[in-house]
Amino acid sequence: MYLVSRTETFAKLFFIVSFTGLFMYVALAFYSFHTAYTTVSQIGKFQENSKIKNYDAVVERFEKDLKYILVWSSNSEQAETLLQYEGQEAFIERDCPEINCYITTNKTILNDDYVNFDAIVFNMSIFWQPGGFSKLPERRAKRQKYVFYGMLPSDSHPICNLRVENFFNWTWTYKFYSDIYSPFIEVKNLVGNVVAPNRNVIWKNDLRTSTKSDAVRVSTKTKAVAWVMDKCGPKIYTMFGLTKLRKALKQFNLTLDVYGCGNLNCPEGGCAEAIQKEYYFYFAYDGSMAEDYVTTEVLKAYLNDAVPIVVGGADFTRFLPENSYINYHFYTEDKLAAYLHYTITNPAVYNAFFNWKKYYTVNKADEFKGYCDLCKLLNDKKKFNTFSTYENFRSWWYYGSLKDKCLPKGTTKLSEITAYLNETVRF
Repeated sequence: MYLVSRTETFAKLFFIVSFTGLFMYVALAFYSFHTAYTTVSQIGKFQENSKIKNYDAVVERFEKDLKYILVWSSNSEQAETLLQYEGQEAFIERDCPEINCYITTNKTILNDDYVNFDAIVFNMSIFWQPGGFSKLPERRAKRQKYVFYGMLPSDSHPICNLRVENFFNWTWTYKFYSDIYSPFIEVKNLVGNVVAPNRNVIWKNDLRTSTKSDAVRVSTKTKAVAWVMDKCGPKIYTMFGLTKLRKALKQFNLTLDVYGCGNLNCPEGGCAEAIQKEYYFYFAYDGSMAEDYVTTEVLKAYLNDAVPIVVGGADFTRFLPENSYINYHFYTEDKLAAYLHYTITNPAVYNAFFNWKKYYTVNKADEFKGYCDLCKLLNDKKKFNTFSTYENFRSWWYYGSLKDKCLPKGTTKLSEITAYLNETVRF
């Protein structure tokens, strides 16, 4: 009797376990089928939604997607600098902090609508082209960032048109206070870290101490100052009193030799070699007195073992190693000539100008770094979701008198003035 009861108990347990297992199997199969069906359905919905013009909703949902940067088309040489990096590869190759960005000049790749781009970069040359403003976007999304790209000096390239006010969200220029700061040169320490340009740079405190090894570097030099003119024009030659400087140098049997633009021709080995072997100093004029504007012109001196005589509107202490240059604006022509003669005739004084080489290198900055910074900004949720524009952009770009820069000379008729300014009616 006990055996029969026990057998019945095992049979009941077996039935319960079997039934439970069958139920779980059916439930699991149903769940798997439902999940697969739901996934396919959601993919179908995304594919359908991707055709919708409201690109903001898609980006909001898929935060890991690429950030798309449109370089607004322009035929200028300056714009070509921006257009040479098509795609995403450059972000990866240059090891940018953020690499999920894509550059293009094709306005139609995102559902055939440029409103879908995260950022649109406008080269400043667009605003001088005939009818340039008529070629700007007719529509824009509030979430988009309009970026002003300008690497030409603001004092000779002001933006006069009133339409640029409240137009740009971010700026990308050589100015320190740009959202994306893009200098022409950079100073690195020997470890490879960028030291300058920097608003608060601290240089080594022994840069005025000369070393004997530097004497070998200048042993072949016999001439005072060289200047290689890349841009021609009588104004460039006369505006800084170079005739006076030449006259002052002549009193010490020193010369200022100008190459190019109808002056001297570079020797067979090239001007760079001549500077390195023959000249103590190089006249480094950037062609502008704009604030923060320091171009690669100084590299003609630094890379060829000459001391640059810098001319410009920048605070050079933020850009170049201390005691590695002479600031033209600190002297009269007579005093500058006397100082150059003094340094040439005192090797210890002259050699001290090269002491920076024990600590730093000076080279051209990477042009693509601006794109890296732009990609980083696009990935910064707080900054990207904050809407702001440059309300007084024209004054931010050029802080001088726009009336003096923008009004045509000799014009008296109001109709001619307004036509010239292309909608600009307020200064």
